[in-house]
Amino acid sequence: MTQSAGSGGPPMSGHRHRPWSVGRAVPSDAELWTRTRMLVEQIEVAQAEIVLHRAAYERATEEETADRPWLRSPVERLSIARIARALAAELAAVGRFRVWAEELHYLQEEARARGCGAAG
Repeated sequence: MTQSAGSGGPPMSGHRHRPWSVGRAVPSDAELWTRTRMLVEQIEVAQAEIVLHRAAYERATEEETADRPWLRSPVERLSIARIARALAAELAAVGRFRVWAEELHYLQEEARARGCGAAG
């Protein structure tokens, strides 16, 4: 899942201490700063998605199990499609958050190594 840093798509993975594609030139300080700002925004969006999907999961759980007291355990509740979808959406948002945060970490490390102010 490697894309160029400027594409705005999913972050790159698998490249320790070098989150940009191997065949691409090392980004300039300006590109590094721009990508860092974009990642901060993506992380904020992912955090909001997590909160919204968590609320949807809790609401679905309350509504779907109100008249089904025998569904006591969380695993039993996942047999209800609406609850399972809500939890899957939350976990997908958590996954996106983790990937974006990992790339941001590597970019901040690169900025620190360069001694530039993009580590914000």
